[in-house]
Amino acid sequence: MTTGRLRRSIDLRCHDDFTAVAWLEDDFHHFGLTLVHDGYKVRDVRAAALRYPWSSCPGATAPLRALIGQPLIRRASEVGRLLEMRLQCTHLFDLAGLALAQAVTGRPRRRYEVVVEDPQVTAWDDVLQRPASLEPSTAVLEQDRIEVMRWVWREQTILAPAACAGTSLQRGFREWTETLPEEQAEHATVLRRAVMVAFGRLMQMSRFPTAASLNMPAACHSYQPGQREQARNTSHLQRDYANSAEGMLSQVDRVP
Repeated sequence: MTTGRLRRSIDLRCHDDFTAVAWLEDDFHHFGLTLVHDGYKVRDVRAAALRYPWSSCPGATAPLRALIGQPLIRRASEVGRLLEMRLQCTHLFDLAGLALAQAVTGRPRRRYEVVVEDPQVTAWDDVLQRPASLEPSTAVLEQDRIEVMRWVWREQTILAPAACAGTSLQRGFREWTETLPEEQAEHATVLRRAVMVAFGRLMQMSRFPTAASLNMPAACHSYQPGQREQARNTSHLQRDYANSAEGMLSQVDRVP
C-alpha cells in the first residue's frame, strides 16, 4: 500500500505589465522568483529561498542572474537554451521558465497543483540507501482546479495514458516535450519534476549529512564538485503535506 503523497503547488502571476512573480512549494522546497522585463528581454531577476534541502541552495540565486539580458520565451521548457541547468537550482530554473512564459502570454494568474502518490518500494539498494524497484503509481496535475494531465508511472517511465506510454522521465524527455503543443509541454514539464521530487519521500534524507554523501551526479548547483562537500543537510526544514495542502504557499502575495 502507498503511505502518502507528495503535493506540489506553483503560483504564477503577472504583477504588472513588466513583472512576473512565481512561487513554488512542496515537502522539501519553498522558493519564489521575480522576473522584470521590458517586453522583449529580461532586465532583472530576484529569488527567495525559504526552505531547501541543502545549505548551499540559497547561493543558486547568483548563477540565476545569467538570465538578465536574455530574450523572453513562450515555452517554459526552452529555458535550457538561456541558462546552463547544471549550475542552477533545479527548482529556480523551472520557476524561471514558467515566469518567462507567464510574462510573454500576459496571463494574469495561473495555479498548478500536483499530487504524486507514494509508490510501494519492492526492493532497496542497500549500498546507496535508496529504492531500487517500485510498484506503479499515479501523478495528477491540476491547473486552476481543473485536471489537465494524469500519468501512471513506474520508476523512470510513463506507463499510461497510451499517447505517452513508454516515454522516459529521464533521457529524451525534453526532446519529447518539444513535440507537444505549448500548453501540454508546460504541463508535462511541471508534472515530471514533481514525480522526480516525490522520490525524496521514499528516502530517509536525514541519513545524508552532505550533498556529496548522496552520491548524485553534478546535475544542479548543490551537487557541483567542490560545493557538494560543503552543502549540509537541512532536512529539519522539511514538511509533510501528505494529508493536506493547508498552509502551502503562505507567502504567495509577496514579491521576492
